[in-house]
Amino acid sequence: MDPSRVRTPSSASSTVLRPITRRPGLAVAGLAIAGAAYGIQHLATAFRENDAAQKRSATFYVSVDRSGGGI
Repeated sequence: MDPSRVRTPSSASSTVLRPITRRPGLAVAGLAIAGAAYGIQHLATAFRENDAAQKRSATFYVSVDRSGGGI
């Protein structure tokens, strides 16, 4: 084995960051997908909580899917 190619033990931080530095596009895509998933989950939770709050507060509450349409 060529002594110039012998790998010395690297720090833990460089080992953790190695996949990110090798494929930065994949890292960006992963972060974008995770952000979109978080956003969708947040909206679903907000809609569910809002619907439950409206059902508790109003006596004449009619959900959107049963309201009969628009204007």
